[in-house]
Amino acid sequence: MVKFAGYLLLGIPLLAAAESDWDLLQKAAQAGRHQALSGSYTHHVDDELETFRLYRAQDGGVVRERRESMDGMPRELVRDDNELTCYAPDAKALGAAKVNAIKLFPAILPERSQDLRPAYVLSRGKLDRVARRDCQWLLLTPKEANLRYGLKVCVDAASTLPLKAVTHDAKGAVIEQFAFSDLTLGNPKDRALLRPRFKHSLALGAAVSAPQEVVSADFEIHGMPAGFRLLRYATRQLPGHDSPVSHFVYTDGLAKLSLFIESGKGEADSRPVVIGPGGLGLASRRLGNQVLTVVGDLPEQGLENMINTVRVIKK
Repeated sequence: MVKFAGYLLLGIPLLAAAESDWDLLQKAAQAGRHQALSGSYTHHVDDELETFRLYRAQDGGVVRERRESMDGMPRELVRDDNELTCYAPDAKALGAAKVNAIKLFPAILPERSQDLRPAYVLSRGKLDRVARRDCQWLLLTPKEANLRYGLKVCVDAASTLPLKAVTHDAKGAVIEQFAFSDLTLGNPKDRALLRPRFKHSLALGAAVSAPQEVVSADFEIHGMPAGFRLLRYATRQLPGHDSPVSHFVYTDGLAKLSLFIESGKGEADSRPVVIGPGGLGLASRRLGNQVLTVVGDLPEQGLENMINTVRVIKK
């Protein structure tokens, strides 16, 4: 009886309590991308805290949104359906906009929540309150401890919109955090809020990348961690490299990994794992005549395991 009364008191629909956790997560993923809203949210990573103002409208299934950083260098990110464009008052600010245009909170969950099943266990946490709205915590815990980061998301009781998202390590230490501070659901009344204020622009391409069927890659990749699938492949000429580098991008729905393969001569180019800002890590090792470098959203042990188990076969 106490549990029943608690749900009524917090306004959590009883139907949601009986709903499959994976179904609820799928609804949260859709709301994170499509729910019309106006609001402010904070992005906290390491010792840096940034605030964004977000406006999003939906017309006939087409989503348009504009988010603007309220701190530091002025910059905007405009999404028109699935196309992203950075705007800024000058070239320097535009460069900062490009760097900070990667994570589009509240769209922090994959379109298909089922893609997370191979590597994560989903459970419900406690009821909570964010931006004056009742919400339910959903916990994504890696099946292999210490090899990936965990994610917990507080989902709005009324709309299933993610109100807060926390990436953490195996000990619970926070790696990265997003949270709404104020929120109004529905299309913005003033559509001018969806239009960029700045004139300098840079097209970034698709907001959501579809997995790519690779038929022309020079290598076959084996031994990737469970759940990772290929997003895209390209051959690039990187600064400071004598020969082109093969670049594979993988994701498990939450974490993203870049695998670089280049011809290596001379002494070994292996380097220990280095974890940088926001939990982003790097590791490299020599494999025969190739040098492999991995950059991605994995903790130290996860990157170390991957760089030591991945196998590359020249076609």
